[in-house]
Amino acid sequence: MKTVLLTLLLLCPLLTWAQVYKISPDDTGRKTSWLLMRDGTVLRGRVLRQDSITIAVQKRRGEMSFVEADQVVRITAQRPDLPEGTTSISSDGTPRAGSVQTVFVMRDGARVPGTFVKRDSTMITVRKPNGQLTFFEPELLSRVDTVFSGMSSNAVIANQFSPWLLTGLTAFNPEKGRFYYRNTWLLLNEFDYGITRFWSVGGSFVTPFPFPGDDNDNGYAVRYRAEQAKLFTKLSATITPSFRLSVNGMYQRQQRNEFFAANYGTWTFQGLASFGSSQRNVTVGYGIVLPSRSEVTYAGYQPPYSSSRPPIFTYRIPNRQFLTLGIMQKVGRSLTLISDNAINLGNNYDVFVSQRATVSIALRLDRPRHAFDLGLYSLISDRRFFDESSVRLYPYLGYNLLIGK
Repeated sequence: MKTVLLTLLLLCPLLTWAQVYKISPDDTGRKTSWLLMRDGTVLRGRVLRQDSITIAVQKRRGEMSFVEADQVVRITAQRPDLPEGTTSISSDGTPRAGSVQTVFVMRDGARVPGTFVKRDSTMITVRKPNGQLTFFEPELLSRVDTVFSGMSSNAVIANQFSPWLLTGLTAFNPEKGRFYYRNTWLLLNEFDYGITRFWSVGGSFVTPFPFPGDDNDNGYAVRYRAEQAKLFTKLSATITPSFRLSVNGMYQRQQRNEFFAANYGTWTFQGLASFGSSQRNVTVGYGIVLPSRSEVTYAGYQPPYSSSRPPIFTYRIPNRQFLTLGIMQKVGRSLTLISDNAINLGNNYDVFVSQRATVSIALRLDRPRHAFDLGLYSLISDRRFFDESSVRLYPYLGYNLLIGK
């Protein structure tokens, strides 16, 4: 008996060392690594060395951190995707019950829980929770959801409308073969269709019914006119898994200038960059509006009963430049926070619009095939007329709908 106990005592250090994570040359060769710990936390830094007990990690600002090697589950080159609710990690590096699970959602609505294995040009391979392998074509996959394990897979609903902010766009492209519809303030109707994974086309029009506000209310009402029908297109590209770029083009058939009674179309071109995933991202953009006519000619004031010809004036129409900033953050199982902001540059922006900037924030109530947007939309002006307020607030109401499989 004493011999058995002595043997076990001698083997204990060896058994403990066998469970300690051992760094590899790839880990020390990277400038930045993510260390996934057993308590669910993630440490970012450069792995320097390892001794019998600890792993030395240099953080971004040069600070040193020493972690116990037996508390490290794995070291990766990419940041682990651990949504809120992850509490611990099992010994093989997978989230325990009560954390997260990956579900592959097909275009016909079928849901396949499992772990991604590999993908080639014709097939995606997924390992189900029971260990069985399943195969399906990439074209059949609609999206990949991250849900909380231990719950129904319907408990977490992804934001299906990542290409859209509130009135602006992100660099994410609509899914191939799907129609997207958005209605804003019960007035503006927008359609977008994904032709490929990188190219989409769409258009918008205004609901033709009367509503408050006219051309002389100095912007006190949200105003849309029938001539504001638009056509637009987007080209996007994935640079890295967390960085996308896109170029958008839009043509507005007719733009009325109420001061000169002149009609002309406008072209809008915008470049966008989105950082993050489709559920959590920040989008920055720069755009320019080009009128189809460089100048307009109009008649000056003519006194009553005057027999002389009215004076003729020519006005050169300027371009408008603007910057945009959008934030999209998943904050709940069926809730997404969205902020959509823009600022007009230069001094001649008021030929097109009356505000210097727009600031908006809303909550998106996510559903499997549609979503509601509720929030506030504000116009900020640096040129006030009469008793006009420099900041005007409006309620924001939007509805988004997916059409097609």
